[in-house]
Amino acid sequence: MVEAGYVENLKQAFARYLFDGGPAYSKGSEPVVEEAIKMICDTGGVAVLAHPWALKNPVAIIRRLKEAGLHGMEVYKSDGRLAAYSDLADAYGLLKIGGSDYHGRGGHHESELGSVNLPVPVLHDFLKVARPIWCNAIRELLECYAEEPSNTNLETITRFGRTRIFKGGSPLYCGQDLIDHCLPLWLSSQEMENEEFEATKLKLSNVFTSQGGTPVFIET
Repeated sequence: MVEAGYVENLKQAFARYLFDGGPAYSKGSEPVVEEAIKMICDTGGVAVLAHPWALKNPVAIIRRLKEAGLHGMEVYKSDGRLAAYSDLADAYGLLKIGGSDYHGRGGHHESELGSVNLPVPVLHDFLKVARPIWCNAIRELLECYAEEPSNTNLETITRFGRTRIFKGGSPLYCGQDLIDHCLPLWLSSQEMENEEFEATKLKLSNVFTSQGGTPVFIET
């Protein structure tokens, strides 16, 4: 719209055409929020509500989303903590998260990337919730490969975290090499020693790792 000359800037585009119910407004085809939360949870993510202050009825909506599996909500902004939403997060047992709302547009109105400093206890609370979720996601990736040691499943694992397939580096000839190279990058020793991971590691130890008969190399 700006390039075509209909409006002078983005703000004017929303004010004239793109506001809710406006002449150029479109609902799109986004999933309902409960479905989005379920999708995030099912794929090893932490579901967090951004910009709760933009909601018309935040208490009722946050209560509903908590029941759907919401883990946290935005409470910290670049200009500090919003006390009312911090209290709301406490009331529903939600993590308190913050973000700079950086979109890469530039300009003096946009916050800098990483401009929100979260208190250390907030980070600890986040990791306390997030790490078990991540551990379960990692275990499921490894289980998939143990049951079907295909190139596709192997690439999914090696893309995770700081590991990727490349030419040169440390060769992976079998599942045990995968365990030795990858798990220490992703998990603590305590996390690797639980019963579920031990069972997964046992399955992987009997799997031969290769791509088209060529040993797989990973960057560590």
